[in-house]
Amino acid sequence: MIQKITIATSLAPGKEIDIQREAVCSWQKIGFTVISVNCEEEITILKPQFPTIEFVRVLKDARKQYGKPYVYFDDIMTVLLKQDCKVCGIVNSDIQLVKAELYSLLLKEAVGSLIYGSRTDVENLTCTGGEVVEEGFDYFFFDKSVIATYPPSAFCLGLPCWDYWAILAPLFSGIPVNKVMTPHAYHIKHKVNWNNEISNQLFHYLLLRHIRPLSIEAASPYYILEFIERYSRKLTLYDENYDKETRQKLVSQIKDVIIKGEIQGRIIDKLLFFKMM
Repeated sequence: MIQKITIATSLAPGKEIDIQREAVCSWQKIGFTVISVNCEEEITILKPQFPTIEFVRVLKDARKQYGKPYVYFDDIMTVLLKQDCKVCGIVNSDIQLVKAELYSLLLKEAVGSLIYGSRTDVENLTCTGGEVVEEGFDYFFFDKSVIATYPPSAFCLGLPCWDYWAILAPLFSGIPVNKVMTPHAYHIKHKVNWNNEISNQLFHYLLLRHIRPLSIEAASPYYILEFIERYSRKLTLYDENYDKETRQKLVSQIKDVIIKGEIQGRIIDKLLFFKMM
């Protein structure tokens, strides 16, 4: 019997429902079990349109701060922790996964580690020669034991910086972090209503609250992206991983910050990660 892998997402009512339905179908076609985490009002709207998946209700959301019921990253992790699977994941709701080889890669490589990747933007799904969006990440799979590496946070799915956080917390705990280089996650391009003020606020006052820069250079998204790239082991869907030294390089760079005999934080290069806030 094939080992179960559960994907958690947060479907959005009224937001390209057909695109989201096609995305969910692509996950199920490969073999994933799918759950969507939403507030009660959204579940009432979405459930008739997605009868083949499970919905999990959350009792709190971020509508007071941001005007929409965004689901907290921590609540997604709490839901996944209760799932009957060893490997689980989070995928943005409009991302189509089109390569069946992904499943077997995850069963092999996600044990004790985290696997992530970027989407490819396309005009339509008949054209797979689009642009890889390197500035962000849209899917994450991990051993359920990795969930314990995340301290409490206020990141939300659907808002900036949660994708950086999903990678950085395990990385600072010495967990192997792996990036899939083979294009296989496709996203139909659409108009993005990006709020630069919220994006800057989340980066400087939320992400950098947990991940403290030790230089002016390190206090930028570009440094964070380069940092993640540097310490990510590279994988493909078809071959053995071709980067076997990144894990050793990462472990050798970790410097523990010990206060009163306990590890309170870790430094890698020019970033300081606090275990608890």
